[in-house]
Amino acid sequence: MKLSKRNLNKKTKILLSIAILIVIIGGTVLGNLTIYLEDKNYKPAENNEDFRVALSVSPFSGEAFDKSYNYEAGDLIASNREELEKMYIKSGATEMYARIATKRYPTNDNIVNGEEDSNANFHTLEQGIELSRLAAKLDIPINPEIMLAYTYMDMDRQQAPNFEEYPEIYALQNRKSWEELTLEEMIPILETYGKFVGMEILKTGATVENWNIGNEANFGFAGVSVGLKTEVNNKLEKVSSGIKNILPILGTNWLKDNVWKYNGQQMGAIAKGIKAAYKELGIDSSNIKFSTHIATVVATVHNAVTYFNTLKENGFPIDVAGISFYPSAPGVYINKMTMFKKMVTEINKKCNLPVFIAEFSYPSGEVSGPYAGWSKTVKGYEHNEEGQSAIYMDVIEWGKTHGLAGIRYWAPDYRGWDSMSMFNYTNEGATAKEILLKSLDDNRN
Repeated sequence: MKLSKRNLNKKTKILLSIAILIVIIGGTVLGNLTIYLEDKNYKPAENNEDFRVALSVSPFSGEAFDKSYNYEAGDLIASNREELEKMYIKSGATEMYARIATKRYPTNDNIVNGEEDSNANFHTLEQGIELSRLAAKLDIPINPEIMLAYTYMDMDRQQAPNFEEYPEIYALQNRKSWEELTLEEMIPILETYGKFVGMEILKTGATVENWNIGNEANFGFAGVSVGLKTEVNNKLEKVSSGIKNILPILGTNWLKDNVWKYNGQQMGAIAKGIKAAYKELGIDSSNIKFSTHIATVVATVHNAVTYFNTLKENGFPIDVAGISFYPSAPGVYINKMTMFKKMVTEINKKCNLPVFIAEFSYPSGEVSGPYAGWSKTVKGYEHNEEGQSAIYMDVIEWGKTHGLAGIRYWAPDYRGWDSMSMFNYTNEGATAKEILLKSLDDNRN
């Protein structure tokens, strides 16, 4: 059957319209992923704190010193954690950091639930207390991160808490496992734990100005997480890993209704318990701040804004929005600096919260080992010591005028971090790279 010229023209117009629509949509999406336009009328969220430079000894530095490592930066030599933190303080550090799991004491092996767990003994409460004592001795604030996971959590790995080492808290579960508890049953337990941990840290004499609740909590917190069995929402266990990975892009509303609204109440209970610890110890808590943080490699700007607003709407008194920003890691956005700037400014505007970079790093060379995939180069910042130093300094310089509350270069002394560390390593020790040496020089001038 022959088509008339009129029908051909109509079909051509339809196809052309579709093509134009695809180009427009594609161009809009591409522009959104690659272009950042400065808003001349932009005003950052209010923040009454000085910019936080959170250069802190990592959870792994103790292991390094057990092997008789020395860290050197110019004429400074560190042979223990205290000397290393003093090196960071001379580089401009304004606070320390401790990641704390519910595992209370280290054990002689790394076996957890019958499997090898590389994080089994790095984030115990005992280690958090040890770091808090060091912070008190050095008269520098500490930022505890209360994970509410047994040994570890991040965007890929969610764990429920385990309170068996805390008899009085565990008794509140009434012989139920954590996954069997309703939200109403969890809340008083979380509040009690928050008070206990707050008391233990504050009794060291450490000053805590900022408390972070959860670690990269995009997909859940304290056992109410995508992929875990929980009485709070039995839909979560049934979500496959494939579906989970697309939720930040296509399922923000689903996460809000099925995960985050519960997490906000859980985090609020922890915050309430921490404030109770201040009251019992007679310490003023009027100026303390609470935050949580998410991974940006699995988040869009809309996803991040919705996350923090949902927590606020459900009882978490959040003061600072935290993000992990790894510019060389794969992620949703093509241009990571565009993503970073858009996310910070939109969280400032739509959540009325300043933003803290809770985790940051960038390679100074080839990336190998577990982080081999984190090898993307940001335009203008080569993978060498100059590029590593420049992107760190530029993020800080831009952030100070755009609602960034501070930055933590994560695990600057961690050998396993490979070229993303602030040090170069030999079998005997480590020497500082330009990124740390420049900070030392800037703070001496």
